[in-house]
Amino acid sequence: MMKSTLMMLFLACMLQCAHAAKLQVDPAAPQPGDVLTLTIWPESGEDVTSVAMNAFDTPNVHFYQRSDGSFRGYLGVPYDRSADKYTLPANVTYRTKDNKAHTQKISHQLTVYARHFSTQRITMKSSTASTMNRTKALHAEKLHVQEKLKHSAPQPLWKGDWIVPVKGHSTSSYGRKRYVNGKWWGQHSGADIRASSGTPVHAANSGRVVLSEYLPALRGNCVIIDHGCNVFTVYMHLSKRQVKEGDTVSKNQIIGKVGATGFVTGPHLHWTLRIGWEPCDPFRLVQRGLNF
Repeated sequence: MMKSTLMMLFLACMLQCAHAAKLQVDPAAPQPGDVLTLTIWPESGEDVTSVAMNAFDTPNVHFYQRSDGSFRGYLGVPYDRSADKYTLPANVTYRTKDNKAHTQKISHQLTVYARHFSTQRITMKSSTASTMNRTKALHAEKLHVQEKLKHSAPQPLWKGDWIVPVKGHSTSSYGRKRYVNGKWWGQHSGADIRASSGTPVHAANSGRVVLSEYLPALRGNCVIIDHGCNVFTVYMHLSKRQVKEGDTVSKNQIIGKVGATGFVTGPHLHWTLRIGWEPCDPFRLVQRGLNF
């Protein structure tokens, strides 16, 4: 009886293992600020119908079906993650040849490597710094922006390489630790590029404008482009916006001009890459690209 039970358990395990979708993660040795490319590969003869994942600070990682039947999603590694091993769990729903639906739990053990972020100490007038105490206005503005990032195109809108949107001098990089008047201010969610007011700002890649507004609490004149598949770029503190919500833009198209609107100490472009709501390093996107 015991041998029979063990044999049944063994066969059940073998059957389950035979239907094993695979999770591939690139890059294999990421650091904070990197964008992970996640690919679910179905077993031969099976059709994946959906993928669910909750990882890092992203409660719902979005996956999109590709022409070969695999599913691809993108996930940002937060800037405040320490070097460690992290588990990326996924629930994969698939159909077999007999049209029966099944759910499989798979996971990937990921090692995140350390990244040094420099420290920036900023001195500004107390009256200027106190602007950040307007928590209600800041929170309302954040919720408004988050709402605009909820509905990304289900296919890639970008094409080829990514570009830096403005010619200028990088003054504050992604992830930099900031102190203002000696007080902890948090880590920088994007990259600041100093340029003269009125310098043209270009779209880092093609996509659709999902926000073009003046946001007074923090961002000033702001443009957000959806590049599809939950990938967005954000352009803040513009002196002028030259696109409107709903516009389709091409890579290198002028979308506005550098300015000093919102919460700033001088003219510059604050440029952010977001995977969903997670901010990632935009310069690494330019260096490495992004494939679908």
